[in-house]
Amino acid sequence: MTQQELLSALESDLLPKIYGFCRMKLGSEAEAEDLAQEICVELLKAIRSGKEIENPGAFAWSVSNHLFYNHLRKKKRLSAEYASRTYLSELVASVENTEEDYLQKEQTALLRRELALMSGNYRKAVILHYFDGLSCEEIGVRLGKTSGTVKWWLHDAREAIKKGMERMRTYGEKSYHPETLYMACTGMPGNDMEPISLRKRKSTQNLLLAAYQKPVTVTQLCEELGISAPYIEDELEELVKGELVRELPGGKYQTDFVILPNDRRIIGDKLMEKAIPAYYEKLISLLEEHKELLTQGAYNTPGFPWERLLWVYIPWFAELHINRFRYEDGKSVKYADMPIRPNGGKWIAFGYHEDHSLGTPEKKMPYHQFQGPVHKIDGVFAQGFYHHWCGTDKGLWGGIFFETPGEVMALCNRLVKGELTADTLCEEEKVLFARALELYLFLKMEDGYLQNYYYASREVTEKLGDLAESIYPAVRPLLEEAFSVMEKELADYIPAHLNWQKGNFIAMHFGYFTTGCLYLAEKAGKLSSPAEYEKPWLSLFVSDGE
Repeated sequence: MTQQELLSALESDLLPKIYGFCRMKLGSEAEAEDLAQEICVELLKAIRSGKEIENPGAFAWSVSNHLFYNHLRKKKRLSAEYASRTYLSELVASVENTEEDYLQKEQTALLRRELALMSGNYRKAVILHYFDGLSCEEIGVRLGKTSGTVKWWLHDAREAIKKGMERMRTYGEKSYHPETLYMACTGMPGNDMEPISLRKRKSTQNLLLAAYQKPVTVTQLCEELGISAPYIEDELEELVKGELVRELPGGKYQTDFVILPNDRRIIGDKLMEKAIPAYYEKLISLLEEHKELLTQGAYNTPGFPWERLLWVYIPWFAELHINRFRYEDGKSVKYADMPIRPNGGKWIAFGYHEDHSLGTPEKKMPYHQFQGPVHKIDGVFAQGFYHHWCGTDKGLWGGIFFETPGEVMALCNRLVKGELTADTLCEEEKVLFARALELYLFLKMEDGYLQNYYYASREVTEKLGDLAESIYPAVRPLLEEAFSVMEKELADYIPAHLNWQKGNFIAMHFGYFTTGCLYLAEKAGKLSSPAEYEKPWLSLFVSDGE
């Protein structure tokens, strides 16, 4: 390497490792800084003298160890002088072998470190041969391989240990500052809610993140996470079996689902600059053009005012447009084409993690606070939308869609359709209706009960669908523009082998059309200011349709 290349390597790569080495060996920060400075001075002298250095890391490791042991000798002499002055002869005896004992402990620690980082059969062969005393033939029988293969493993393992002990290894950031991986899936989850249940542990989450952008070996994962190989291999076995990680030739592994940065607000900002305002104008014009129809009779069974109805109609119409585009033009994998998973279910997983590399706006805009859609209440066609006040810290509203029994909603629908009345319910139905009142699906008034959610018959749902279709040709170019914007923004976050899933994850960001339209409508004063009991069901659309 040239002198300039060596100086560059010292500045960019070796300095942090040298300081880390000193901090690990010495308890005092000031002492570590002094030793690190001494090491750097010696390295600079060697580089500027024109010394031939082919491996900067190994050379820095050698110099660091040499100066560290000199530091120990100096401390030993000072301790001995102190002991002689104070007649503490036992202290002198204890420090006489400091360097020798430390060298032995250091070499043992390095050997254990290298074994901890060594993967699979290489590690097993070394342990069985050198620790358990088995011959190559005996190891071959135990591992189902020939003695020649075992000898080959032992040779390669010895070479790897030798090279590794000469290196200044450093653990990655995830070893001390682990991230959090959030997961969900499209399609149908498998047994035990796989794939989501496979990421329960922090170690699993960070393994998936570390193996995402490019294939990595077990040793690389060990260094990044600061975890020994046996535990990494155990995690990998489960993840490969669960099809969240793929095993590649050469002992490498790579995460097999899309992981995107969690802070995606800049995407929402770009869509608000481009496609969403134009889409909102077309959608609100359509709704207001048919306002008389949409506020009457079967289209408005609860008798909501227009400002309350828009909380339902905007998300519902937007979702119809988004879903059509998603599968016709948005390159999304349909459920029928999703892979059948070994533990049941048909799904495509996706994840999000904290990463501000996309950029963070200085101020969080209100349209980022709307969350959603969609959740279907069990056994009933009920499509909801989370708003910013429905977080888990809001008590009832946090999990209301998930906690609402299907039979409760089914009973409410029968009451809306006039098939039942509140004063003719049987005992079992009264229990269900009491739960409906607790959830504010109906409100108890002085003169009876008031419906507090939107319901549409199958016929009305179909006519609403036809109405949404009437402007689809006009809004489709806006959805295409949005897809292009998101595809460009997320390109660097989707490895080539996952491009077949790209449409599903880009389509997830189309929710900004719904949130953006609600934001613009609220800003324009077109939406009602909801009472507390109205909030959980503002955008719920319930129907007899499928």
